[in-house]
Amino acid sequence: MRDILNSTGNVFLQTILYLTNTNFTADNRIDPSSLMSTADEVLQNSLYNVEKGVGFWGNYIMRTDDRNVAVKCYDKLGCYSINPPWTDVSRPVSKYPEPPEKVSPKYCLYTRHNRHTCQQLIYTSPKTIYRSYLMPTHKAYFIAHGFLENGEKDWIKNLTAELLERYDVNVISVDWGNGSSPPYTQAVANIRLVGTITAHLIHTMSTLVGLKAEFCHVIGHSLGAHLAGYVGSTLQQKFRQKLGRITGLDPAEPHFSKTDPIVRLDPSDANYVDIIHSDATPFIKGGLGMDEPIGHLDFYPNGGENQPGCDKGLMKYIHQEENSFFKGMRKFLGCDHVRSLQFFNESVNTHCKFIAIECDTWENFIAGECFECSENRICASLGMNSFHTVQRETAGSGVMDSAFSRSLVKLYTITGPQQPFCRDLYRITVAISSSEESLEHDGEVGQFKIELIGEGGIKTEPLNVFKEQYFKPGEVTRQVIAGSYVGRVESAILHWTHQMFWLLSLRFQTPKVHLGYVIVDYIQDLKVQSIKLCPEKEEILSGRSIELFAC
Repeated sequence: MRDILNSTGNVFLQTILYLTNTNFTADNRIDPSSLMSTADEVLQNSLYNVEKGVGFWGNYIMRTDDRNVAVKCYDKLGCYSINPPWTDVSRPVSKYPEPPEKVSPKYCLYTRHNRHTCQQLIYTSPKTIYRSYLMPTHKAYFIAHGFLENGEKDWIKNLTAELLERYDVNVISVDWGNGSSPPYTQAVANIRLVGTITAHLIHTMSTLVGLKAEFCHVIGHSLGAHLAGYVGSTLQQKFRQKLGRITGLDPAEPHFSKTDPIVRLDPSDANYVDIIHSDATPFIKGGLGMDEPIGHLDFYPNGGENQPGCDKGLMKYIHQEENSFFKGMRKFLGCDHVRSLQFFNESVNTHCKFIAIECDTWENFIAGECFECSENRICASLGMNSFHTVQRETAGSGVMDSAFSRSLVKLYTITGPQQPFCRDLYRITVAISSSEESLEHDGEVGQFKIELIGEGGIKTEPLNVFKEQYFKPGEVTRQVIAGSYVGRVESAILHWTHQMFWLLSLRFQTPKVHLGYVIVDYIQDLKVQSIKLCPEKEEILSGRSIELFAC
């Protein structure tokens, strides 16, 4: 049953998203007009008429540009086109943002003075800013949710708490729940407006109390990541200000993949843009996040897809959610997508470094081809501390006040299947002996496990090294694995298990391999450390363990 559910999960995901993105008539037939705007619909939507409104957001005008009918304008909040590049092969259907009064984003300020009480900030109401606990000389973190969510989500509350625990800062939730409902295409359009309003709020805070844009860090998940990009681009285009940092947590793929940079989040939107990709499987196969690099540094934990711990099967998620099918299904379908924000949340207050290494592909990273930290190869912490580890902060201020020098850099790391997710990286090289005894015995099929031992006898858990394979005399095999932190590696315990039903290993001799040595490479203070370990006796019988010491 579990295998069936896992194999059909991608199809079910497509069905769920399809249903949430289409409107139905009373007899459950699809209303064709909901799928694409027609020319008649454009006329009916008053694109050729001027409509004036007065509301919470002040006066706005919805009009058509004389040169281009595919534009809607909302007074000071600007004009929104659906012409290319906003409509293209990657997004054949493009909508206008809904009116500001409909979307009506809510901004809640939290500080250490009001950790749990929202102080609402309104860019058109200076008194809401003057009377708040806003600290203009401290950093400001904006947190933006994605599709079908709102500012009351637990992950936003948890991240707010983590940030205030570590820093004396301003945390502002961007609640655009009024505009995040289906259809998805409308939510995609609405984030353009929310990004603009957020930029106006930052500019207002800058004008009224002196908060600098480079002190602002926008953290967005899924659609919220691209929303953050619109905040950054609007600040530059309208106010000649530039955000300090944007963190995109698994930016949404549908309607953004392979689009023009102006349509999506890109490195120009802030001085530093870091991305965590956790659900980068193609959308047609069930993924929700983007695979292509779109930031200065793009992190791909576990290759950016199929996250450890997300393979439990639907029934286990339903059980975890007290037998709620709907809640269990949401967790089942969204597990990989949500991992990005879980990784970032953990990174705020952990002592673990969450180190990731620059590499061209996941396969080369795992094979150990990129295990170095140098001027030519970046090593950086995934999450909150990423730009600290690449030495881009100004002296003591923690503020990004100049653009990062490189972009579209892909970095990889490995995490655990559950919290705490952070692990240390180790490159393990195993050399099978080419001694006379080893050559006489020939090779064996099996699998190694290793326990690394550090200072004070601290051990990792037993770590799988390599897949089950044939090891022949003189062969040297290398792989990057992840385990718990042990500090400086001093010794190890190596375990080997013979696999019984391999044709290559049919013999009447006792299953064994002859080990030459093991090299363990690991990273401390962004420098690769290395130790060579040798056994007292090179022979390892199946099911037995041997101790390895520095040699």
